Amino acid sequence: MKSKKKRIALIGLPILQSVNNLNNAAIARHAEESGDWQFVFSAEASVEAFRFLRTLDCDGAIVRIMNTAMLCEAKKVQFPIVNISSWLEKPGVPTVRHDYETVGRLAAEHLLEKGYRRFGCVLVPGGWFLHQRHHALVRAVEARGGSLKTFELQTTMPNLVQPLAQAERRRFVEWVSTLTRPAALVLMDDWDAPVLQELCREAGYEIPRDLVMISTGFHSEVQPLCRVPLSAVQEDQELLARFAVSCLDQLMADKQPREPLINVPPLGVVERASTATMAIEDRDLAHAVEFIRAHGFENINVADISSRVQVARVTLERRFRHVMGQTMHEYLTNLRVRRAMELLNANPVPSLQEVAKQCGLADRRRLNQVFLTVVGKSPAAWLRENGR
Repeated sequence: MKSKKKRIALIGLPILQSVNNLNNAAIARHAEESGDWQFVFSAEASVEAFRFLRTLDCDGAIVRIMNTAMLCEAKKVQFPIVNISSWLEKPGVPTVRHDYETVGRLAAEHLLEKGYRRFGCVLVPGGWFLHQRHHALVRAVEARGGSLKTFELQTTMPNLVQPLAQAERRRFVEWVSTLTRPAALVLMDDWDAPVLQELCREAGYEIPRDLVMISTGFHSEVQPLCRVPLSAVQEDQELLARFAVSCLDQLMADKQPREPLINVPPLGVVERASTATMAIEDRDLAHAVEFIRAHGFENINVADISSRVQVARVTLERRFRHVMGQTMHEYLTNLRVRRAMELLNANPVPSLQEVAKQCGLADRRRLNQVFLTVVGKSPAAWLRENGR
């Protein structure tokens, strides 16, 4: 006998409409793969929608809780719900959201590894998660001996329809002109990126020659408007969707999820033309970094790097640490661990022996060693923590 499909409601995810949204599409796809879900209601997020949700005959719901009024109504719903909005720092209901601290750190590390030590940051008005990205960025930059100046935009986002006011533009041009070349500019969100790129040009900076630019917030509709294609930290919408579907399935089966709050790690940095250069004036070091990035997943070591650059190992290591804020071995190890994380996020998850091989490591034992050194836990523990 065919089992009855579960009746699922959606608030803030217009899956039943034709909407170009990666997150919505991913949830719809993973729900379809589960085979026993039926979407019966879809509405934009509002207090009224949550009130109506309480009257429905449903087995569960995936929702976006955008404020405390919605949260109050959501807590009155009698069937399981999973929230995928980040607007409330402490949502009080089972929630799956992106790991914003890691997003900010990855943006910093991407540019620090290219030799940048002078940073500017554009902070926009918004939720707590923007400040979490910003704080993680600041910590990562300062930990490596860099400096950072922050500019706070006063207009609210998004600004695609209503661009920055003239006074705000002048204020930004004056501020960005204080950054010493070569510098890195990190945007906490990308809504104003097209205008900010033009204002950087007005201030006399060519991107990426004088100033590289990266965003910690990515919106597909903004990218085509940027004169220089914008690098960004890419959130993992597929993994978030998988966790949300799995979490709701657990709740509907009268099982509590292992964690009431799941932070989903990002996919990583998608590099485009806006960061396609390096800030290393020492050409030997630039050559070393380029060699590591090109061959770091092969079986190379520090001796191979110094031999390729044709500089004595002790001399090259001293100069590398002075400029890059870490040793060549640390740089190579961090590169390999990030690659390992990308591979472990794949579906299906490859064997640890295969991951080690693709990261330029001798075997599974060596992968465990470097993972413990950098991440503080084994690959197996990291997989369990991320629900894999």
